Amino acid sequence: MDQGDLAKRSFTPRRPIRRAIGWFGIALALPFFVWLPAGFVPGVPNLIEVFGITGLRTPAAVTIAGLLLAAFGFHEA
Repeated sequence: MDQGDLAKRSFTPRRPIRRAIGWFGIALALPFFVWLPAGFVPGVPNLIEVFGITGLRTPAAVTIAGLLLAAFGFHEA
């Protein structure tokens, strides 16, 4: 089976694995997306209070990694 045949099929052998990677990526990025607006609520610490200005690279890197995994997992889904 060549690439053209696989592209025409609605199901490829690796689709469940890629879909799982996509959901893992969403689960990785989702807490930071929820935490960002929740930080405006009084009593909930915002990202800057927890990580500091220089430490914002850590949640940003985790969020970007999650979004990249989700983009890979749901490509041509």
